[in-house]
Amino acid sequence: MRFALLLSLLLLPSVARAADAPPPADAAASDGRRADAKARYEQGAAAYASGRFKDAVDLFLEADALAPSAPLSFNIARAYEKLGDDSGALRWYRDYLRRAPEAANAKDVQAAVDNLENRLAKKGLQQLTVMSTPASATVTVDDRPVGVTPWTGDLLPGKHRVGLSLRGYSDQSLDVELAGHRSRDVSVTLAAESATPAVAVAPAAGTTAPANTPPPRDEPSKEKSGLGIWPWVTLGVGGAALGGALVFELLRSGSESDAKAENTQIAYQEKLDQMESQKTTARILAGVGGALVITGGVLLAIDLGSSPSKGNASLAITPTPGGAFAFATGRY
Repeated sequence: MRFALLLSLLLLPSVARAADAPPPADAAASDGRRADAKARYEQGAAAYASGRFKDAVDLFLEADALAPSAPLSFNIARAYEKLGDDSGALRWYRDYLRRAPEAANAKDVQAAVDNLENRLAKKGLQQLTVMSTPASATVTVDDRPVGVTPWTGDLLPGKHRVGLSLRGYSDQSLDVELAGHRSRDVSVTLAAESATPAVAVAPAAGTTAPANTPPPRDEPSKEKSGLGIWPWVTLGVGGAALGGALVFELLRSGSESDAKAENTQIAYQEKLDQMESQKTTARILAGVGGALVITGGVLLAIDLGSSPSKGNASLAITPTPGGAFAFATGRY
């Protein structure tokens, strides 16, 4: 894609041109995505040229999400440098070197990485990047959820416990030693969970398997009654909502800590906005979950206290602005 190879020509006079990087691996992307990526790049270039570096970062990130390329990583890093965000600049310079390790300006970029690592070390922090195959695995650091792969964050130097989990794959956990003066990449290949095959049981020798044998006449079939599985479903959904509330509360606490650690007002505000969003989500889930757990418990008590001879019951659940309202009708 030609526009991706022109990015550094406009923005990056102080570092060797990124146009020598290999072409982006998105040739099969649709024309619509390429056009959207080009439009965002051009808007980002204009924002950079006018000194609106935060807008430039956002637009370059959007372009990279649509059409990933090494030059975009380079320009994102440069915009972060202009903002005085050492952590953001270090993250994206390192990403550039991963995407284009043989680029003509690789030595200059590595020197910039070394300098930013030293500046981060003076703050008592260092940067860790966790990647996985496949991507989008949930990452925990010291039992605290921090994001999904590929994930990059600044941590205190020393030993950390890193965990990864992804539906359909076995959980992975490893100890990572983070040096005080050097950032580190961790890459993990997740193993797919093995499916347990169903085992068919053959009848014993000399016998034949019964075919749809009806129950004996003197044993009438049991009649189903009551609320059935609805109390259990309600309890399960309520428990899941409470679990989600706990996860978002943990994320909110992490965002609050990250906000306090930020050195720029822009980055601090971003973390603060993220924290408020997570707090709101946690409260909503907690309210809905609590209401459903209470409702499920009441329904279960009613169901267990009823007998089949008293008739059937029905359950209705109505969503409300504050959560959910459930009621049961019938004879108990």
